Amino acid sequence: MLFFYICAKIKTLKRDIMLKKLLLLNLLFGCSIFTFAQLQKNVLNLATNDLVYDSVSNKIYATVPSANGANGNSIAVINPNTYQLENTIFIGSEPTVLAISDDGQYIYTGFSGSSTVRRFNVATQTASIQFSLGTDNSTGSYYVEDIEVMPGQPTTIAIARKNNGYSPRHEGVAIYDNAVMRPTTTPDHTGSNRIEFTGPNTLIGYNNESTEYGIRKLSVNSLGVTNLNVTQSVLSNFYLDFIYKDNYMYSFDGKVVDVSATPFVIGQFTNATGPVVYDSYYNRVCFASFESNGTITFKRYNPNTFLLFDSLVITQATGPVKNIITCGNGCYAFNTSDNKVVFLKDSTLGTPEIVANNNINVYPNPATDFLYIQSDFKILNVTISDLNGRTLKNVEFDENKVNINHLQSGIYLAQLVDINGKVVTKKIIKK
Repeated sequence: MLFFYICAKIKTLKRDIMLKKLLLLNLLFGCSIFTFAQLQKNVLNLATNDLVYDSVSNKIYATVPSANGANGNSIAVINPNTYQLENTIFIGSEPTVLAISDDGQYIYTGFSGSSTVRRFNVATQTASIQFSLGTDNSTGSYYVEDIEVMPGQPTTIAIARKNNGYSPRHEGVAIYDNAVMRPTTTPDHTGSNRIEFTGPNTLIGYNNESTEYGIRKLSVNSLGVTNLNVTQSVLSNFYLDFIYKDNYMYSFDGKVVDVSATPFVIGQFTNATGPVVYDSYYNRVCFASFESNGTITFKRYNPNTFLLFDSLVITQATGPVKNIITCGNGCYAFNTSDNKVVFLKDSTLGTPEIVANNNINVYPNPATDFLYIQSDFKILNVTISDLNGRTLKNVEFDENKVNINHLQSGIYLAQLVDINGKVVTKKIIKK
């Protein structure tokens, strides 16, 4: 009996020691473990080249190459809530890069199968105007390397052009209005392979194909686009891309560049290598980082301290990653070279707010005369404001109908308050 008593005591002691060790680990790493557990992963099997998100329709749009099969050479419509492919619309031969206007009205796509650009109408879900980029006498046809839509001007785009058979491939930056090119373009050979609008009349670009590694500032006017200045070797990687946010470039190799004056590196996100997106809701810089061992890790960083906030290893797909986007508050999506679209949802967001947002619908959008509201709860108040935050007076709201006939064409924000005090803001377009 004594022997069995001693054995039982030893087992109890071992169990207590193990529990203490687990408790200590939770105390040391509990925040990170809790955060990881809140990032829910889902995967859609689909070959894609690029992704954009439209907050008006709450849909992800993707270019689908011919390699995907019967629904290839299309723009795909993906629901970020159900993680399902809802539709595909034929767009052209081998669609590649995408760009969406800030009002969600148009999506522009370039192609590797043709020297063209095509516009997609989001409201009607149809492909519309298509135009050629022209040719060079020596290097042949121009193709799209990058597209950006001018802020506040959904029919004006900037295109970084390239050739497909020569080095260097750059063929200058051009501005197009409804398919008509403004006459002044930047020089070819060495220039801005990747571009971002920093304002309605300014662009920033990066030369990622020669050892100049130049960051260029460009000016846009009614005649076209010109180079203002170039700063060399601030970044120093070939085929590198970047995003722009509030006077900062966030490059795919983890560097942060202040471009408010002469560009210079002000910080580095450690062990970040891959496509990046700025999450304005959480104020985080997020990478779909392709690690040296071949795995993908989703990482969120503090943009002020450059320190890692959290990370999550993705086992459902393998890299490299092509592009990453936000797809609503606490939602991220990225596409990979093994034909996956990976969705991450941060479930730490309050459930009641999500339910309220999901169950309020404003239609039609865009609208001409009236907006109609469909809601699970009675709407008590509606206010309309412009993008500068100015509340507009004389907005007639009656039951489920809002009169916007007197508003000028443009983009507005509609704030709706229901009987439970929930506040939901919707972006609306007045035609």
